[in-house]
Amino acid sequence: MDYEINWEPPNGFYVRFIGWVTPESAARLAHELTSDARYDNLRYGIIDLTGSPGHTFRREDSAAVAVAMTETIGARFSNPYMLEVAIASEPRMLSYLKTYAAFSRRPLQVFATLDEARAWLSEQPRLIRHLD
Repeated sequence: MDYEINWEPPNGFYVRFIGWVTPESAARLAHELTSDARYDNLRYGIIDLTGSPGHTFRREDSAAVAVAMTETIGARFSNPYMLEVAIASEPRMLSYLKTYAAFSRRPLQVFATLDEARAWLSEQPRLIRHLD
């Protein structure tokens, strides 16, 4: 498997990629997350790319990005409250995330470490309000 999903009840998930991020693995992950009954009640999702050796998306292949995004674009309408967070520091992964963000309807926050991401999430009023 290219990634590991850890559900963080009651409001989030943490995904750690351990293999290459491919159009197929991104689409599979999106389907797996958005088809789960918990998805509509999530308030955050963390995608950690620091364990991945890289990605196989090509900038000029916007169709591959679009296919991978199809599920998450529709899912945004069922859950507009979810905050998207990514962890990456490698320049090619940051470029990939920039392309992803252009297709996403939600703001994407990128951090270099998991600690930074969790600290930012803990300060978000929208998340805190829904944790009550």
